[in-house]
Order: sequence, then structure tokens, then C-alpha cells
Amino acid sequence: MFTRCETSGPWNLSGEFNVSPPIYVDLFQVKTGRKVLCDTIRSLNFALRVKNLEKGIYQIILSWDRDVVRPQEMERFARQPELGTPKYYMSTTFWFDSKESNNYKLLFDSVYHQDQLQELLLAKNGGESIKMAVVSDGENNKLYNEYLTLLDYYKAKNRQQKDSLRKVATHFNDLKLFKDSARINAFLAKDWLVNVKAALLQEEIIFMKNNINSEVIPHIYHILVNTKDDFEQYHQVYNLFSITVKRDLAVRN
Repeated sequence: MFTRCETSGPWNLSGEFNVSPPIYVDLFQVKTGRKVLCDTIRSLNFALRVKNLEKGIYQIILSWDRDVVRPQEMERFARQPELGTPKYYMSTTFWFDSKESNNYKLLFDSVYHQDQLQELLLAKNGGESIKMAVVSDGENNKLYNEYLTLLDYYKAKNRQQKDSLRKVATHFNDLKLFKDSARINAFLAKDWLVNVKAALLQEEIIFMKNNINSEVIPHIYHILVNTKDDFEQYHQVYNLFSITVKRDLAVRN
């Protein structure tokens, strides 16, 4: 059961979420950043009927109220009570096209219970280990989820290598080799380790080249390319696009 703030329509989103309701659902169109749906799940098994939306990449965000507030959050919420109750958040992106498929299902990589989810979401970077996907029998949806699998692989590799470097930095600190420790901490301060990001970049280029005729690829490209440096890195992919796609990308930017 959902409490809806959008009109119903011709495609369905279903799933099972082992968290005590209410669960809040927000759906955003990635291309525009516009919220296109907000709902409240009121049962563990749910089926939502949604109005027809433009095909493309969407982000779904699930949230629910927290009963635990971390010490560093207490002062902030004391100063700004209008922010309301803190929440747990989970999200993923997916490819939607009602002409490809009318049925979409929310799936997890494992059966998680509420306590497990909440413990992971409160831990630093713990939520990254939870894999959530919205799948359909559409080929473009499957292709986009292949890209997400590729991205998840390199995110996991990045976390593993960072964990190893943190141990080395701690060892240097114990030996009072503070300059060496500071050098490693400078690498750790960035979201991506340089070598992992470079490897991911090459894999993304190969993936997009191999699927250049899919209508999914310009959407992925649009997400990845935000600066002049990004454009230079992915320029060889851009060169393979048709004139029509290039014009469309120019309009979006």
C-alpha cells in the first residue's frame, strides 16, 4: 500500500523490503534532477503503479526514520529541529522505458533484516556494501545494470585498497614516520585512489565503445562528463556518437 502524491499510470514497481513501515520513496529523473514521484510504503511487500515517465535514468531513494542519533549529529539537530527526524537512506539508479517493459522490480543482493541494514548504514561506508537494483526484462535496463555492476566492482576495489593503505599509515604513525603517514593520508582524503580511478576510466570507455549504438550510452556519458577535463578523457567515445546524439548532448549541456 502506498500513499501517493502523483497520479497512477501504466507501469509497475514492485518488491519486498524487510523494514517496518512507513518507508518513504522518492524518484528523481537524473537528467534534470527533478523529483517525479514521492510515496510512502505501508507494507513489506509492495506494488506501485506509476504514471508514464520519459525514458532515461532515474534514481530511487528509500528512507525511514531513525531511532539512533550519532553524537556528532545531536548538536546539529538541536540547533535545527526543523530538519525533522534523522533518517536512514538507501538509493540506486536504473534505466526506465515503459515501451521496453511495464514491470520493474526492486531487488537486493541478499536477504537483509532491518537491524542488519541499519547497522551497515550507520557504519562509515558500510552502506556501500548493500547492493540494490531495479530490474526489468528490457534490454536497455539490463545493459545499464551491467554498467552499475562494473562501477560497483571498482568501488569495492577502491575500498579494499584504501583499507590496506590505512593500515600502512597506522603502522607509519606507530614508527613515528609522520611524513610517510601524511603522504598516505593525502591519497586517502580523495574519493578515489588514482590507480583505481584510472582503471575504472578505461573500463568505462571500453564499455561505452562496445555498446555505442545503445541509447543508454549517451545518458551514461552525460552523467560522467561534467568538465573540460572529463570531456578530454572521454573524447574518443564522443567521436563515435552520431551527429544527432552530439546535438542532443549539446542541448543538455
